[in-house]
Amino acid sequence: MNPEQKNTNAFSVPAAILLGAIIIAGALVWALHPSSFKPTNPTTAQNQTAPTVDIKDVKTDGEPFVGSATAPVTIAYWFDYQCPFCKQDEETVLPQIVSDYVNAGKVKIVFLDFPFLGPDSDTLSIAARAVWDVDPSNFYKWHKAIFDNQGEEGSGWATSAEIAKITTQVLGANEAAQVQNLITSKATTYENEIQADKTEGNSFGVNGTPAMIIGTQLLIGAEPYSAVKSAIDTALGS
Repeated sequence: MNPEQKNTNAFSVPAAILLGAIIIAGALVWALHPSSFKPTNPTTAQNQTAPTVDIKDVKTDGEPFVGSATAPVTIAYWFDYQCPFCKQDEETVLPQIVSDYVNAGKVKIVFLDFPFLGPDSDTLSIAARAVWDVDPSNFYKWHKAIFDNQGEEGSGWATSAEIAKITTQVLGANEAAQVQNLITSKATTYENEIQADKTEGNSFGVNGTPAMIIGTQLLIGAEPYSAVKSAIDTALGS
């Protein structure tokens, strides 16, 4: 063995010991704090820290809704027309709520604005208010059509022409023209109402979409239907 080999071996043993110690320490940290190495689920984290809520405290008068006005359970639903997670809810959760509870007269869904993703969000929220004023019976159909045609976030897809096209398809040309007139003439009124929805949502711990208050439960994020169904059944007392 030459001197260089001897020196190399002399240093390799301590290095190996140090490396082994690091691996063991890492394993201990993993065992004691495994969550530190897992992606955080924002929905879960938000629901764990949610403040006490009660649907009775939510101002729902005058807001767009679907279902019987006298339904025993009200769902306060904050959303943004640009939000992809809202679209996920609209495609997988809301249809089941409507089928299982709204159509049976057990649940009313109140639609509350929470636009926060840019100009398209604001534009669509204003248009929705106008649609509700012109033809409340077709509001949910229009609402669903907007999500069905949702464009890429921040792309400027919600143009006046696109909104007019969808509105005409759902309501007809005459009512679409009325909607357009209200979008212009009542813009300030609608903006104030929309801001009131957001402010109220913030007061209950809503800081993103989708979000629901059902009974005394706050659900934030795209929860599975099973979680929403559980909250509804609890509120129904079943």
